Amino acid sequence: MSDPIANRTLELACTVGSLENAREALEDGADVNFRSGAPLFLAIVNRNRAIIEFLLENGADGESFLPKKKLKQISSREDLVEELIACAPYNPRDVKLEDIREIDSAIRETGVEVLVADLDWDHATRFRDSLNAIGAGSSHRCVAEFLHWARSESRRADGIGTFLSTNGDAVGEYRDRYLSTGEDLVALASDFLNSAEAGSGDE
Repeated sequence: MSDPIANRTLELACTVGSLENAREALEDGADVNFRSGAPLFLAIVNRNRAIIEFLLENGADGESFLPKKKLKQISSREDLVEELIACAPYNPRDVKLEDIREIDSAIRETGVEVLVADLDWDHATRFRDSLNAIGAGSSHRCVAEFLHWARSESRRADGIGTFLSTNGDAVGEYRDRYLSTGEDLVALASDFLNSAEAGSGDE
Protein backbone atom coordinates (compact mmCIF):
# COMPACT_ATOMS: atom_id res chain seq x y z
CA MET A 1 0.00 0.00 0.00
CA SER A 2 1.34 3.42 -0.93
CA ASP A 3 1.97 6.22 1.54
CA PRO A 4 -0.76 8.92 1.27
CA ILE A 5 1.58 11.76 2.26
CA ALA A 6 4.18 10.62 -0.28
CA ASN A 7 1.43 10.41 -2.90
CA ARG A 8 0.41 13.99 -2.20
CA THR A 9 4.05 15.09 -2.36
CA LEU A 10 4.41 13.36 -5.73
CA GLU A 11 1.32 15.17 -7.05
CA LEU A 12 2.69 18.53 -5.96
CA ALA A 13 6.11 17.74 -7.45
CA CYS A 14 4.48 16.88 -10.79
CA THR A 15 2.44 20.07 -10.69
CA VAL A 16 5.39 22.39 -10.03
CA GLY A 17 7.95 20.34 -11.98
CA SER A 18 10.29 19.41 -9.14
CA LEU A 19 12.24 16.33 -10.17
CA GLU A 20 14.03 16.19 -6.83
CA ASN A 21 10.78 16.16 -4.85
CA ALA A 22 9.27 13.58 -7.20
CA ARG A 23 12.26 11.31 -6.62
CA GLU A 24 12.00 11.77 -2.85
CA ALA A 25 8.27 11.01 -2.92
CA LEU A 26 8.87 7.68 -4.66
CA GLU A 27 11.63 6.85 -2.17
CA ASP A 28 9.13 7.60 0.62
CA GLY A 29 6.62 5.11 -0.78
CA ALA A 30 4.49 7.01 -3.30
CA ASP A 31 2.65 5.00 -5.94
CA VAL A 32 3.58 6.33 -9.39
CA ASN A 33 0.16 5.24 -10.72
CA PHE A 34 -2.09 6.22 -7.82
CA ARG A 35 -5.51 7.72 -8.58
CA SER A 36 -5.47 6.27 -12.11
CA GLY A 37 -2.18 7.91 -13.03
CA ALA A 38 -2.73 11.34 -11.48
CA PRO A 39 1.02 12.13 -11.22
CA LEU A 40 1.61 11.51 -14.93
CA PHE A 41 -1.57 13.41 -15.83
CA LEU A 42 -0.32 16.46 -13.92
CA ALA A 43 3.10 16.26 -15.58
CA ILE A 44 1.42 16.05 -19.00
CA VAL A 45 -0.87 19.01 -18.32
CA ASN A 46 2.18 21.05 -17.30
CA ARG A 47 4.15 19.76 -20.32
CA ASN A 48 7.09 18.87 -18.12
CA ARG A 49 9.23 16.56 -20.24
CA ALA A 50 11.74 15.71 -17.47
CA ILE A 51 9.00 14.71 -15.02
CA ILE A 52 7.16 12.67 -17.66
CA GLU A 53 10.35 10.79 -18.53
CA PHE A 54 11.11 10.22 -14.84
CA LEU A 55 7.63 8.83 -14.13
CA LEU A 56 7.75 6.52 -17.15
CA GLU A 57 11.19 5.25 -16.08
CA ASN A 58 9.67 4.42 -12.70
CA GLY A 59 6.68 2.46 -13.97
CA ALA A 60 4.04 5.05 -14.82
CA ASP A 61 1.46 3.69 -17.26
CA GLY A 62 1.75 6.18 -20.11
CA GLU A 63 -0.04 3.97 -22.61
CA SER A 64 -3.35 4.34 -20.74
CA PHE A 65 -3.45 8.01 -21.81
CA LEU A 66 -3.34 7.28 -25.54
CA PRO A 67 -5.73 5.58 -27.98
CA LYS A 68 -4.74 2.16 -29.36
CA LYS A 69 -4.37 3.57 -32.88
CA LYS A 70 -1.77 6.05 -31.65
CA LEU A 71 0.06 3.41 -29.59
CA LYS A 72 0.69 1.34 -32.73
CA GLN A 73 2.74 4.22 -34.15
CA ILE A 74 5.02 4.48 -31.11
CA SER A 75 8.35 2.71 -31.41
CA SER A 76 10.40 4.26 -28.59
CA ARG A 77 10.19 5.90 -25.17
CA GLU A 78 10.99 9.23 -26.86
CA ASP A 79 7.97 8.81 -29.17
CA LEU A 80 5.76 8.02 -26.16
CA VAL A 81 6.90 11.17 -24.35
CA GLU A 82 6.19 13.28 -27.45
CA GLU A 83 2.71 11.83 -27.86
CA LEU A 84 1.88 12.38 -24.19
CA ILE A 85 2.95 16.01 -24.38
CA ALA A 86 1.01 16.48 -27.62
CA CYS A 87 -2.22 15.28 -26.01
CA ALA A 88 -2.04 17.86 -23.22
CA PRO A 89 -4.71 20.56 -23.21
CA TYR A 90 -3.22 23.79 -24.51
CA ASN A 91 -3.07 26.83 -22.24
CA PRO A 92 -3.78 30.07 -24.15
CA ARG A 93 -0.94 31.71 -22.20
CA ASP A 94 1.46 29.31 -23.93
CA VAL A 95 0.75 30.91 -27.31
CA LYS A 96 3.37 33.61 -27.77
CA LEU A 97 2.63 35.92 -30.70
CA GLU A 98 6.23 37.12 -31.02
CA ASP A 99 7.57 33.55 -31.06
CA ILE A 100 5.12 32.57 -33.78
CA ARG A 101 6.00 35.64 -35.84
CA GLU A 102 9.75 35.06 -35.44
CA ILE A 103 9.72 31.34 -36.27
CA ASP A 104 7.27 31.75 -39.15
CA SER A 105 9.50 34.46 -40.64
CA ALA A 106 12.59 32.26 -40.25
CA ILE A 107 10.90 29.31 -41.98
CA ARG A 108 9.80 31.55 -44.85
CA GLU A 109 13.30 32.97 -45.28
CA THR A 110 15.44 29.91 -44.59
CA GLY A 111 13.26 26.81 -44.52
CA VAL A 112 11.82 24.33 -42.02
CA GLU A 113 15.35 23.25 -41.09
CA VAL A 114 15.47 26.18 -38.65
CA LEU A 115 13.14 24.16 -36.44
CA VAL A 116 15.80 21.55 -35.79
CA ALA A 117 19.02 23.42 -36.59
CA ASP A 118 18.43 26.69 -34.71
CA LEU A 119 15.85 25.82 -32.02
CA ASP A 120 15.96 23.36 -29.15
CA TRP A 121 13.47 20.52 -29.37
CA ASP A 122 11.03 21.90 -26.77
CA HIS A 123 10.95 25.28 -28.56
CA ALA A 124 10.21 23.57 -31.87
CA THR A 125 7.46 21.39 -30.43
CA ARG A 126 5.88 24.37 -28.64
CA PHE A 127 5.67 26.08 -32.04
CA ARG A 128 4.06 22.94 -33.48
CA ASP A 129 1.51 22.81 -30.64
CA SER A 130 0.81 26.54 -30.91
CA LEU A 131 -0.09 26.08 -34.58
CA ASN A 132 -2.60 23.43 -33.58
CA ALA A 133 -4.03 25.62 -30.82
CA ILE A 134 -4.61 28.64 -33.09
CA GLY A 135 -6.27 26.54 -35.79
CA ALA A 136 -3.49 26.59 -38.38
CA GLY A 137 -4.33 23.08 -39.53
CA SER A 138 -2.25 22.81 -42.71
CA SER A 139 0.83 24.49 -41.22
CA HIS A 140 0.52 22.35 -38.11
CA ARG A 141 0.37 19.12 -40.12
CA CYS A 142 3.40 20.15 -42.15
CA VAL A 143 5.49 21.08 -39.10
CA ALA A 144 4.36 18.03 -37.10
CA GLU A 145 5.24 15.64 -39.92
CA PHE A 146 8.60 17.30 -40.50
CA LEU A 147 9.55 17.19 -36.82
CA HIS A 148 8.49 13.55 -36.53
CA TRP A 149 10.53 12.64 -39.60
CA ALA A 150 13.54 14.71 -38.51
CA ARG A 151 13.58 13.20 -35.02
CA SER A 152 13.44 9.60 -36.21
CA GLU A 153 15.82 10.02 -39.16
CA SER A 154 18.43 12.12 -37.36
CA ARG A 155 18.96 9.29 -34.86
CA ARG A 156 19.85 6.98 -37.73
CA ALA A 157 21.94 9.61 -39.53
CA ASP A 158 24.26 10.35 -36.59
CA GLY A 159 22.91 13.79 -35.86
CA ILE A 160 20.74 16.55 -37.21
CA GLY A 161 23.51 18.08 -39.35
CA THR A 162 24.03 14.86 -41.31
CA PHE A 163 20.28 14.40 -41.64
CA LEU A 164 19.82 17.89 -43.12
CA SER A 165 22.77 17.64 -45.49
CA THR A 166 21.67 14.29 -46.90
CA ASN A 167 17.98 15.18 -47.25
CA GLY A 168 18.20 18.71 -48.67
CA ASP A 169 15.64 18.23 -51.45
CA ALA A 170 13.04 16.64 -49.18
CA VAL A 171 13.56 19.33 -46.53
CA GLY A 172 13.08 21.95 -49.24
CA GLU A 173 9.81 20.32 -50.24
CA TYR A 174 8.55 20.76 -46.66
CA ARG A 175 9.32 24.49 -46.90
CA ASP A 176 7.39 24.69 -50.19
CA ARG A 177 4.49 22.87 -48.59
CA TYR A 178 4.57 25.19 -45.57
CA LEU A 179 4.54 28.27 -47.81
CA SER A 180 1.72 26.89 -49.95
CA THR A 181 -0.69 26.72 -47.02
CA GLY A 182 -1.34 30.45 -47.31
CA GLU A 183 -2.18 30.64 -43.60
CA ASP A 184 -1.54 33.95 -41.86
CA LEU A 185 -0.21 32.64 -38.56
CA VAL A 186 0.10 36.05 -36.93
CA ALA A 187 -3.54 36.85 -37.69
CA LEU A 188 -4.68 33.43 -36.46
CA ALA A 189 -2.65 33.79 -33.27
CA SER A 190 -4.01 37.29 -32.68
CA ASP A 191 -7.59 36.06 -33.11
CA PHE A 192 -6.91 33.14 -30.78
CA LEU A 193 -5.42 35.35 -28.07
CA ASN A 194 -8.20 37.94 -28.39
CA SER A 195 -10.83 35.20 -28.07
CA ALA A 196 -9.08 33.74 -25.05
CA GLU A 197 -8.88 37.17 -23.44
CA ALA A 198 -12.54 37.84 -24.15
CA GLY A 199 -13.46 34.45 -22.72
CA SER A 200 -11.56 35.05 -19.50
CA GLY A 201 -13.24 38.44 -19.16
CA ASP A 202 -16.68 36.81 -19.27
CA GLU A 203 -15.97 34.61 -16.27
